[in-house]
Amino acid sequence: MEDLWIVKEFEKVAELMPERALNLIKKDPDLLKEIVISAYLDEIISLGKAAEVLGVTREELIEEFKKRGIPIRAPDREDVLSEVEVITCL
Repeated sequence: MEDLWIVKEFEKVAELMPERALNLIKKDPDLLKEIVISAYLDEIISLGKAAEVLGVTREELIEEFKKRGIPIRAPDREDVLSEVEVITCL
């Protein structure tokens, strides 16, 4: 890809100005979804966190993952704690 250098430079600028980079990413819901899914697959974030960032329920995200053939990891400590937090807020 000829313009790949732009992506690499964006990464550098994003380190200096993370809020601006994040605002740009959030303006493109499809891009944000792909980044979140990638972070989930790389085990950087939990299913609960992925759902939170995308503004959907865990169940909705699980359905999306099933459609895409993305494996669902067993809930980790963070998932359990976030579920408890949601329940206690009800």
